Amino acid sequence: MAAYSTIKARYEVEMGINNSILVRDTHNSDLTSLTKHALTFLEQQSAHYQGRTLIISDVDGDETVCEMYYNNILQIINSKSVNRIILIGANLWAHAALFKHGNTIHFKTTESFLQSNIIKTFNNEAILLKVAPHFKPHKIEEQLQLLANDTIMEINFDAMFHNIDYFKMKLKPQTKLMCMVKASAYGSGSVEVAQAMQHYGVDYLAVAFTNEGCELRNAGISMPIVVLDTTTTAITQLFNYNLEPEIASLHFLKHFIEEAKHRNIKEYPIHIKIDSGMHRAGFTLNNLQNLIDILKNQNQVKVISIMSHLAAADMVTQPMYNFTLKQIETFKTATKIVETALNYTTIKHILNTAGIERYHQYQFDMVRLGIGLWGINHINQHKLKNVCSLYTHITQIQHLQPGETVGYGRNGVITKPTSVALIPIGYADGLDRRLGQGNGILYYKNNIVKTIGNICMDLTMVDVTGLNATEGDEIIIFNDEHPISNIAEQLNTIPYEVLTSISPRIRRIYFRE
Repeated sequence: MAAYSTIKARYEVEMGINNSILVRDTHNSDLTSLTKHALTFLEQQSAHYQGRTLIISDVDGDETVCEMYYNNILQIINSKSVNRIILIGANLWAHAALFKHGNTIHFKTTESFLQSNIIKTFNNEAILLKVAPHFKPHKIEEQLQLLANDTIMEINFDAMFHNIDYFKMKLKPQTKLMCMVKASAYGSGSVEVAQAMQHYGVDYLAVAFTNEGCELRNAGISMPIVVLDTTTTAITQLFNYNLEPEIASLHFLKHFIEEAKHRNIKEYPIHIKIDSGMHRAGFTLNNLQNLIDILKNQNQVKVISIMSHLAAADMVTQPMYNFTLKQIETFKTATKIVETALNYTTIKHILNTAGIERYHQYQFDMVRLGIGLWGINHINQHKLKNVCSLYTHITQIQHLQPGETVGYGRNGVITKPTSVALIPIGYADGLDRRLGQGNGILYYKNNIVKTIGNICMDLTMVDVTGLNATEGDEIIIFNDEHPISNIAEQLNTIPYEVLTSISPRIRRIYFRE
């Protein structure tokens, strides 16, 4: 499953140097993909970058194959879909005259490219790499990638789109879809996931805090973004970045309207939160009149949607089912009161991931999809696809004898000849310390391997006795075959916590088949 061991992903993207992104087309034998698919993926992920550079190499083949390849390159030059092309290889060098009308730079070898000063010129751009294996693409990648880390989380956009389609099948065609990208898109990377959602065509994005919305705007995300947890200190940024606040208190609403007056703004979109029984935030039926009085006596803001949140949609007991239905009825009552008083209709939404699954008849005008995007659901799990995989690589192996100990506190006591593998992931990366001392189960070539001793801040030791493991081999924390829910169960927590705990210093690779 790793990007290095087998070719799983056709197109991969990760952060590059100098605020750039690196896109890899790993199917180098498919010449037509260069124009038909790879550039489309490049465009999806690079909307806000100032430039686009294509790095390509010679390909093996007869004269006809090479002619097709050169024609593809000419099509790219003529389409102006990239700003410059870097060509590597003796054949491309020999045919430099073919590409003289484009912004092309030629190198005979990978070594001459790497020794040049051209890499220093990459800045705030998208770089598409399509280099044949014998031109050592990994050497180029090492120079261009931002995080040189042997611990990697892969995010499968194809699986994410599949999961969206699964939930949309339960909805009416006119029902809108809001996708959660808060908490760095559940640890996956908010900008990259938001770009994928914008490309897919969802209706709204939602973040928790204003700074998360600002980050998306700075990355070129132009679609509507709702901020769920608003504070008065962030009101200026809400307006500056065209972010739509969830309004859950009169205190915030008054301050927001005052700022809109100061800016001479009319009918700025807001979203009213109803407390239908979860009692976390929002307006209850008892204080709706105060809300209405304020809204009717101003024209600075306009209610675009009314929303609430289900507390127990994923719980299947009869009392929880009855409570959820009571929440929905309370929400219906509240929306009717507000819309009648305002004399216009709004978008209404209360269903989360579990709600879409079990209560889709109450989808109203929009639903909010969160953890389901990542293929996690309380029922029908088999119909969804896993999105995230986390793996690392062995950096060292020691062969220890009985009586020796491993790690801090000497808690890893060796009782028989043992092969101990060191892996570069620790509790600072999101591998919970409670998984140490044999409690954590990881995987080596589908074999269960257990932790030894305490998990360190940056490193973990695992038992690979009898498995003929070598340095550089892969250790899986979770993937398609070994779901993240296994780790959540070991920790007596939920997959949300495991996902959102993955450190930003972990290298992330996004891919599509």
